[in-house]
Amino acid sequence: MGKKIRITRKTLKEDEIRTTWMGIEAWIERHARTLLTVLAAVVVAFVLFRAYSCSQANKLAQASLAISNAQRNIQFGLFSANEQAREQRLAAAEAELQVLEERGGKLAPYAKFLLGNVAFFRNNFDAAADYYQQYLNMVKDPVKKADAFIALGYSYENKFFWTGQTEKDREWLDRAIECFQSAENLTSGTMQQYMAMLGRARLLDLMGTRDAEARALYERIERERKLAPETRPPSARRSQAEWAIDETERAIHLFTLAETARLRRERLAAQE
Repeated sequence: MGKKIRITRKTLKEDEIRTTWMGIEAWIERHARTLLTVLAAVVVAFVLFRAYSCSQANKLAQASLAISNAQRNIQFGLFSANEQAREQRLAAAEAELQVLEERGGKLAPYAKFLLGNVAFFRNNFDAAADYYQQYLNMVKDPVKKADAFIALGYSYENKFFWTGQTEKDREWLDRAIECFQSAENLTSGTMQQYMAMLGRARLLDLMGTRDAEARALYERIERERKLAPETRPPSARRSQAEWAIDETERAIHLFTLAETARLRRERLAAQE
């Protein structure tokens, strides 16, 4: 009589695992080609994604470099010794920016804004306003929209001065004031808000009939943007570097929005 084999739960479990694994191996063998195809597709997709990401990063880097070159050409153009050199710089900037504009991408809106600057510095205020309006329609950030409204305000203001400055032409001043008001309402406590307030106050002052509004704006800018007074006495300066820092801060104070507003408010008061 043969020996009895005792089957335990552990043995049954091991047989179940062995059977399951054998089933899996058999399924893999039957679908090996399909699995390899799917794996290859995943690898190809990953490689393509990485290549696309690198390509996009490279395009963004090239676009950033083009923006930097354009900005440099605009700045150098403004300080050129003669009109020919100025136009050459502006034309070079315009060419690079137009390429970026046509390609699209993340920096295309800013390219439009800079194209507006090129047109502005050529005294082509209609074209400048058109570019600034396009930029305004493309961006969503309130600060960037405020920048666009401020640029539009300056364009309309300068267009007025290039007209016959008749009563009918004053509509450009009204548009400029509206743009500065829009920029002012978009943000709170930012440089853009106070630049817009200063622009609006200047035009109200210029109109000659709204001096009270202009004065109120100047006073608010002066009050809210005034720098804290220096508290460190000269004797506390321990080095030449600290002395230079103090002098730089004092010089910066002369060009703050608050100081500009104070000077204009005092001039307005002297005219009354």
